[in-house]
Amino acid sequence: MACTPITPARFKEMKPQFAAVDDAIIDGYIALGGLWVDGSWPDRLCEAAQSAIVCHLMTLDGLGSDAESQGQASGSAQYQSVKSGELTLTRFQKTAGAMSHMDWLFQTKCGAFFAQLLSMAKGGPRIAMGGVGGCHSGYAKDWPLGTGGYRDGPLS
Repeated sequence: MACTPITPARFKEMKPQFAAVDDAIIDGYIALGGLWVDGSWPDRLCEAAQSAIVCHLMTLDGLGSDAESQGQASGSAQYQSVKSGELTLTRFQKTAGAMSHMDWLFQTKCGAFFAQLLSMAKGGPRIAMGGVGGCHSGYAKDWPLGTGGYRDGPLS
């Protein structure tokens, strides 16, 4: 099945923080997003996946009017600080070479959403497992991202 590329107008409708960005620039990001979202995606997830990956790429490049994009543009998104009384905790982003694919996606809200869609649509083979320790679904969506282990707790 074909995954028809979204248009810049539809993308701006879905992600208004990019309304001021020129359509030609958005077209370039839509084409780039095609590397992640192609015809192998289920039709019902295609538009959401395209908008999520394009939003992620444009947010990382600081092109939106929202705080997340502006944080990327200014470089302040590279660290997070939390202050409570006299205690200040600072977490720095990993360097690009040390980042996994999922680390890279989780840098933005749109990327985190795309990662969830990715695990739903491209989670790999589904196997039934049982025996000692109970039964697990085998669906990749039931595994914590990036761990290869099983999710704790009952399956829903």
